[in-house]
Amino acid sequence: MSQTSTANRPRYGKIPAAQQYSGRSRSRLYQLAAAHPGLFVKDGRTTLVDFDKLDGILASFPPAEIKLPYLAKRTRA
Repeated sequence: MSQTSTANRPRYGKIPAAQQYSGRSRSRLYQLAAAHPGLFVKDGRTTLVDFDKLDGILASFPPAEIKLPYLAKRTRA
């Protein structure tokens, strides 16, 4: 799970709330939903995002590898 406490947010929310929460675009959320069934649920005409499932998806991403080419070149000189 993510570092954010689940007590600070609802279990489900609309897509704009999921965008704000995750920092992902609407189109990226739809891509994730296509790859991870159950991320989106329907309540009539409303599409809701399961924040617990979204947390799990985001937690499964690999850590970023940050390289600092400018500093690396500078230390060689």
